[in-house]
Amino acid sequence: MEIEVREVLDGRREDDPVWALIDELGQSDWVRFTAGFHLSSHLLAAYSPDTLLMGFCRYVVQPIGPDTGCPPITVQGQAVHEAKILAFGVPERWRRRGVGTALQRAVIAAAGRKGCHQVRSHSSGENVENHQLKLRLGFAVHPTVRDDDDRGCYFILPLPQRG
Repeated sequence: MEIEVREVLDGRREDDPVWALIDELGQSDWVRFTAGFHLSSHLLAAYSPDTLLMGFCRYVVQPIGPDTGCPPITVQGQAVHEAKILAFGVPERWRRRGVGTALQRAVIAAAGRKGCHQVRSHSSGENVENHQLKLRLGFAVHPTVRDDDDRGCYFILPLPQRG
């Protein structure tokens, strides 16, 4: 299936189906979340050839470190950046058709163009399909415990560095 991934450029509009899907999948808090160390924020949407909305992904570009309470990681005095996926959703009716893969690959490509060192995301233990997707794409996995969830994971994909 052909899937087109586009960046959603304007702010929230009540008639925009992307925002209705974000709300439907319970991701609105993560899509709206901002932090002072975010350098940029990007919302991607996936569409079928006949323009049906199939999913979304929101990521931020940020220095590595501050979101965990650590100072920024630097190399030769320059902060090292990452693309961190904060929200990702594909409705059940569109799963297992390549939508999630297309969205994740779009983030990876954009992060590379932006000079990021890595792509990182967290996925709770209940999101087994997302775990499998990330592993298929070559992400490394680091299990973590958050509250009562002892099956969650951080996923990190190092990106090729220029020069």
